[in-house]
Amino acid sequence: AVIDEDIIINATTVFGGIDIIVPANVNVKVSNIPIFGGVSNKATRSYDAALPTIYINSTCMFGGIDIK
Repeated sequence: AVIDEDIIINATTVFGGIDIIVPANVNVKVSNIPIFGGVSNKATRSYDAALPTIYINSTCMFGGIDIK
């Protein structure tokens, strides 16, 4: 995907998992409510104000989200 403006992704997982693959030219900000689960953000780089930002709002119950 070509992302040229800020976007919001709302993700919820219950007893499962989600993989989110993001392009290299974006910032990633995560807000998570973990209930025996969590988020692994491997896409975090240093923040660059010139790049668009992906805001990920998530809830993880007995599952997880991988951001790559």
